[in-house]
Amino acid sequence: MKKLVLLTAVAFMFAACNKCKECTHDDYEYTTWDQNDNQETHGDYIEEICSDNFESKADFNDYIDAIEDEGADCKSDFWN
Repeated sequence: MKKLVLLTAVAFMFAACNKCKECTHDDYEYTTWDQNDNQETHGDYIEEICSDNFESKADFNDYIDAIEDEGADCKSDFWN
């Protein structure tokens, strides 16, 4: 029984792989202003894109390719 549960968990882990990607946009940064209108930047803009938001895997891959063509760096969100 334990082997069956472990095998199911491992299968689910690999099925969930590459469902989401984190895309870092180097050109954009988070910016905040305080009460005195002083501006402060806080690093790169990171967007999480999941395949569940698309009708097909091809649409998801096309969108990721288009974002990477604009200069974003997309990586699997599996280990985060």
